[in-house]
Amino acid sequence: MEDIERINTKIAASFGKIETGLSEAKNIAGLFEILFAGIEKEFKVPYVWLTLTDTVNNKSIIAAIKSSDVLQDRLKVITPELFREILPAGLKPVLVNKDLQPYYKLLPSNRKYFVKSLALVPFKVNDEIAGSWNNGDAYHDRYTPDMETNLLQNLAQSVSVCLTEFVSAIK
Repeated sequence: MEDIERINTKIAASFGKIETGLSEAKNIAGLFEILFAGIEKEFKVPYVWLTLTDTVNNKSIIAAIKSSDVLQDRLKVITPELFREILPAGLKPVLVNKDLQPYYKLLPSNRKYFVKSLALVPFKVNDEIAGSWNNGDAYHDRYTPDMETNLLQNLAQSVSVCLTEFVSAIK
C-alpha cells in the first residue's frame, strides 16, 4: 500500500510540474511546446502529438502550431465530425490498447508512430472542443481503459484555460 501511495504521489507531482510550466508559455505554440516537453520528460512518453479540428475558431491555433519548428510535424487536422466519431466521450480522456485502427486517423500524416497504446486527451477553447493532445507508446500496457484519468483531465483543463486566454488575446 505504501508503494502505491508513493507512486501516486510521484505521478501527481509530475503532473504538477507540467502544469506549473504551462504558466511560462508566452503564446499558443509555446504552450504546446512546454506541454509536450513536460509529458516526454516527466513520463518518458515516446510519442506526443496534437489533433485539432478544422474550425474557424481553431484557425489561429492551427497557424501557430504550423509556425513552430518543434510542433509543425506533430499536428493532424481533422473535421469536427470525424473527431466526435473517434472521441465521442466529450472532454473525458480515452485510454486504449486494443482495436487501435480508428484512432490512427488522429496521427500526423507525415510522422509514423509505432503505437500499441494511446492516451487521447481532449481540450476545449471557449467551451468548444478544439482537439486533443495524444500520448502514444509502443508498450501495449502503458495505457489501458481501466486506468484513472483524473490527472490527465485536470491538466487538459489547465491547457484549455491557457489556450482560451491566448486565443482571446488574438481576437
